[in-house]
Amino acid sequence: MITRRKLLVGALGMAGLAALGFAGGRLGIEAEIAAGIRQRLGFLKLDEAGVHAFAVDQVNTLLAKRPTLNRLKYHFLSTVAPSFTRYERATVKRSRLEQMMDTFASTYLLSTDFFSRGADESRVVKYVAYYDPMLACGNPFARPATGDRAAAA
Repeated sequence: MITRRKLLVGALGMAGLAALGFAGGRLGIEAEIAAGIRQRLGFLKLDEAGVHAFAVDQVNTLLAKRPTLNRLKYHFLSTVAPSFTRYERATVKRSRLEQMMDTFASTYLLSTDFFSRGADESRVVKYVAYYDPMLACGNPFARPATGDRAAAA
């Protein structure tokens, strides 16, 4: 016979295992994102602490997104019937993981000082802040107005 105490201990144990699984899965995803960035951008000198900080910010951003009907429909159709998705390229067949890693590498470069320092491949690329195109003044290609242009404005 199951007593209330055994039921509560079992429920707490299952909740603890779920929390450990979530934390372990999160760390695994962060490590996978960091490894993909290092692989895609191996020709650059990357700041390791910055790569890890970007992976943490990327996972936080991904977990903050609410599932919408369009997002669920896209994931369902791309899993069950990939030929129904509009986003499929006819010439190049790449896995979704490869596409995601390319997106992560692009977002990482936009989140660093790489473009604001003239895209110099010889210097260490440092992570600045997570790139969000919806934030004002987040353009990595923007140059501050100096000299005569600043006086005219």
